[in-house]
Amino acid sequence: MSYTGVLDLFASKKNEKTIISSCYYEGALKIARPIYLEGDSPSIYLIHVGGGYVNGDSYFTQIQVDDSAHLLVTTQSSTKVYKTPTEPVRQQTKIKLGFGSVLEYIPDPLIAYEDARFIQETEVEIERDSCFLYSDIITPGWAKDGSFFKYDWIRSKLKIFRDGQLVLFDHLLLEPDHQMNGIMQMEGYTHIGTFILIHEQVNKKFLDKLYSHLIETFSDVHLGLSALPDQGGILRVLANHSGIIEAIIAEAQTYSRRVLLNKESILWRKY
Repeated sequence: MSYTGVLDLFASKKNEKTIISSCYYEGALKIARPIYLEGDSPSIYLIHVGGGYVNGDSYFTQIQVDDSAHLLVTTQSSTKVYKTPTEPVRQQTKIKLGFGSVLEYIPDPLIAYEDARFIQETEVEIERDSCFLYSDIITPGWAKDGSFFKYDWIRSKLKIFRDGQLVLFDHLLLEPDHQMNGIMQMEGYTHIGTFILIHEQVNKKFLDKLYSHLIETFSDVHLGLSALPDQGGILRVLANHSGIIEAIIAEAQTYSRRVLLNKESILWRKY
């Protein structure tokens, strides 16, 4: 298959510091030079040089984090999906975490504009004693008449395997023509966010404390936090603008870093 953009990134630990051992990219995808906002862990900014996803685009991203390495990944800006009259945009991502590694993958929101169709497939392989923090925010873009929900549909599939066993299969399908504002859909909200955390210490006690912390900090939101079968949790947030979702996920990430990793909040310094 010929891709519009390809990115293959491998991080490993050397002399108590995580480095980018190898990186390959072509087409519309590239990365900025790693920045060490923390002394031993690089932050990577993914860049789309074309400005947005258009009809028939296809992208493949692979991120591998070796044993005991710690990598932080975000995007330079929001991912914008424009009109797709004949072929949807496809984004395939594969992630692999070695023993005792940490990956924090917190991209900016996905914005789907009028008549957009988007397929996202993410597969994650995790070994024991590793940590995975991941977020995904989907927002409707601008339409000519100023209304929301003008994209055709968005399909997002996420599979997480731990030691070869499937621990999470999250399939999200958003189809505006099928009562997006109704019960069991978006409940009248327009934006949706997901935050996933997997770590050996994520148990019911941890999730209860995280939920209480978020509810106390953000009282006027619609969110839910569920436990995964194997030492993990998934947070879902509904809102009417992306800013509040980004703030909630940032707070969840900060809390998780402090309790699970003994680290302070990370400042991406994008703007």
